[in-house]
Amino acid sequence: MVRQLHNGMFARVLYDGDLSEPFEVNNGVKQGCVLGPILFIMLFSAMPYCAFHGSVDGVRIRYRADGKLFNLKRFSAKTKVKQDVVRDFFFVDDSALNTTDKAEMQHCLDRVSGVCDDYGLTMSTIKTETMFQPAIGDYISREFTLNGQKLPVADKFTYLGSTLSRCVHIDEEVTSRISKASEAFGRLKNNVWDRQGLSLSSKLKVYRVIVLFILYACETWTVCQLHAKKLNWFHITCLRKLLRVSWRDMVPDTENFIKIESKLRP
Repeated sequence: MVRQLHNGMFARVLYDGDLSEPFEVNNGVKQGCVLGPILFIMLFSAMPYCAFHGSVDGVRIRYRADGKLFNLKRFSAKTKVKQDVVRDFFFVDDSALNTTDKAEMQHCLDRVSGVCDDYGLTMSTIKTETMFQPAIGDYISREFTLNGQKLPVADKFTYLGSTLSRCVHIDEEVTSRISKASEAFGRLKNNVWDRQGLSLSSKLKVYRVIVLFILYACETWTVCQLHAKKLNWFHITCLRKLLRVSWRDMVPDTENFIKIESKLRP
């Protein structure tokens, strides 16, 4: 049934008001076809299941659900301790494999590549990258192959606004987010912050929705004191500009937070 909906499909391209000649579509689905995302979800869900069914490769996590999370001695008990394997993370239409061993990672890549061949799909070696994150110690590059070709090794990459690097700290992530938020704050200077017709309450709502939204998922960061100082400094600087408070006014930051805190809350 799916093949009959797409076999013999022709398409035309609209450019600058002119339609091109019809041409045959050999791959892909129809534009706006509701079957497109449904087929993608079905295949994207079935492939990991078929590839890792019965496999123990991945990152093993031990946990308990009866409180006292940070008491590590409780994890040595033989009862009430559960263990799961975290193997693949889904990012919209991408998937990231995670293991703790080089041999396990190569084994996972081979299993996924074999399932793709069974489904008639192809894994792109150009778009697939690997990254090794050591816990403590010197960095050692890890190389992996896919269908006989070496995969490129990445030191860092940005995905959905987040910067992931081989380092275990979030220095680059905090710096990148503050830079993007500062750029967004500067673009609104003439239209919002310096506009006389807008009230302070409206400006704070715009600040919360547009500027602070760039720092999304920061609640999951492992923030050190240095990172907290950078984030607080950026937040205080923005609030001072909104209130038009200069350093010459000798106004402490506590007064600014007390005045704005109630308005920032939804």
